[in-house]
Amino acid sequence: MAYCPKCGVEVETDVKNCPLCEFPIPDVNEGNYPEDSKYPQAINTYDEDHLGKKNKAFFSLTIIAISIMVIIGVIYLVYPWNHVLLKYIALADLGIFAIVFFAMGYLHPNLNFLGAYITVVISCLSVYLISGSQTNWFLSYAFPIATLVYLDVSLFRFILKHTRHKSQFIFIPSNLILFVIVLAIGIDGIISLNVQGSIHLTWSLIVAVSGICIIVLLQTIYHRIPEKTRRMLKKKMHV
Repeated sequence: MAYCPKCGVEVETDVKNCPLCEFPIPDVNEGNYPEDSKYPQAINTYDEDHLGKKNKAFFSLTIIAISIMVIIGVIYLVYPWNHVLLKYIALADLGIFAIVFFAMGYLHPNLNFLGAYITVVISCLSVYLISGSQTNWFLSYAFPIATLVYLDVSLFRFILKHTRHKSQFIFIPSNLILFVIVLAIGIDGIISLNVQGSIHLTWSLIVAVSGICIIVLLQTIYHRIPEKTRRMLKKKMHV
């Protein structure tokens, strides 16, 4: 990704003018430097340096996670301690390690997010199996809520991706409020379905009505203010 040299906003690589301040984006290509140039070609090493530091941190975390698993295995086989607690500790160790791996962004963003979701689901299922609970809370609450959060965040990321070059001080709050509305309705529906046997929305309707009113108010204010004021707010807030 490229950045505007004037306001610093992130832009696409093929954009000719900044979508925020309309400053012309210079066309920087590696092949444009003459061989007899007196000045060396600038090379951005940030990605390589950042990757090196990230690899070192991840290697250290890997050693710590493996050490914890070895210690737990030795205690489990040698010392007659609480084996159920050891299983929980081992599960937490593996789950945190997997979440950290996906959070560090080694894979494609969509795969990292999907991996984090699968890790949460498997961790909840493992806790359910280890605890031997008589109530099926995994299928009733854990799995539906985790899936709801995954789908809701995916929707938010999709909308944000297609509106990030618009007025962010209006569209980002609106999208966040929409995210909260969908999440609230989903959780309220899941709880009522398991408790009452049917979907009966209560508190989520208050959240939805209040959120929609705020979104309408934000959009109305934004579209009614003069264009000059709108550009001034964009520049002042760097959005």
